[in-house]
Amino acid sequence: MNINVNMTAMTQPEDYVLRLNRHRILCFVADEISMTALRIGLEDGNIDIRRGTIIDAIQVLEKNTDVSGLIIDISSIIDPLSELETLARLCPPDVRVIVVGDNSDISFYRSLMELGVDEYLPKPLTRDLVQSHISQKLIGNQETKITDRSGHIISICGAQGGAGATSIAINLALLLAETTKGKVALLDLHLQGGETSIMLGVQPGPGLRIALENPMRADSLFIERSAIEINSRTKLFSADEDLDTSLEIKQEGVEHVLNLLQQKFNYIVVDVPIPLAPAIQPAITMSRHVLVLLEAEVTGLRNAQALRTAIKKLIGKNKVFTLVNRADRSGGLPLETIELGLGTKPDMLIPDLGKGMTEAVNLGIPGLEHVPKLRRHLAPIIREITGIDDQKKGWLRRLLGK
Repeated sequence: MNINVNMTAMTQPEDYVLRLNRHRILCFVADEISMTALRIGLEDGNIDIRRGTIIDAIQVLEKNTDVSGLIIDISSIIDPLSELETLARLCPPDVRVIVVGDNSDISFYRSLMELGVDEYLPKPLTRDLVQSHISQKLIGNQETKITDRSGHIISICGAQGGAGATSIAINLALLLAETTKGKVALLDLHLQGGETSIMLGVQPGPGLRIALENPMRADSLFIERSAIEINSRTKLFSADEDLDTSLEIKQEGVEHVLNLLQQKFNYIVVDVPIPLAPAIQPAITMSRHVLVLLEAEVTGLRNAQALRTAIKKLIGKNKVFTLVNRADRSGGLPLETIELGLGTKPDMLIPDLGKGMTEAVNLGIPGLEHVPKLRRHLAPIIREITGIDDQKKGWLRRLLGK
């Protein structure tokens, strides 16, 4: 059955193939009875059934997350919640997750529902059970499904020109993908004079501007076509419009693009232009973390304090973090002065990493590949965003926004 569907797709236009791949349902169950029930109950879907458990699903998703639905078996797994935490880091927010197992306790069912699982079914699976509880969730209207899980938005705001906000955004996105093995989008809202594409040595097209100006023209397939692949888990969305072009970015366009990205990516890192234009403000209000970045200079300190105040009014103080870049540069303000100006200690410090960062820009490669020390200094930001080093309980709930 699945072979016939895929052979048909080979003769269809590219759009059809993309949609077909997105609608693939991947199943890992540990017994023949469950495999048979799924094969018959989901016969109308693009289904791939394999013998295995959630452990096998995790191994596959580490290499390929191109699925729309996932059925996983947790029977015989000693610590299923821990494995579900790992799965959550890998699984894109728009993927529907159905769990099957041998625990029929109602409290266990409720705990899985609270963590964002779409359905839990105790064994044994039957054809009728699959058709009534799984089929409509996974083979219904794929384009209009809304998931409770949504990607985590992190906005980066430079308090002054040249503070390194774009470089931090790029390397943070790449390190997030590497650390979590999830899908990460890097969105550069500097449509004119943006630097992400230059730093990464790529050439953007007009797709992002069209989506931001005409949100009705932007659907999930349009966004996929606008993406520039940095690596298998990281995609760039940027523009390079002429400086004399008049842009008409709409607030609803920014919201729509972010909503689309939240359904496709586990994390969205946004390089936000300053000052904050009203149309751009959804990038802040929709963020889980906003990182205000400055250098140890008088102008950076003044702007950072004003920027922090403005952002706090939009989203509250608990989501705003301050990072001092090149904190130990010769001639810079001492840390005591920065603390006095901000009214608090900076949350994170990155030292001057030398000419290697400039060389990376000129070579069109990420700083992580050219300056190994950068990885260590970004680690506290990664921990703050993902909570991976925190106690395991509560991590998945934070990731899923519960």
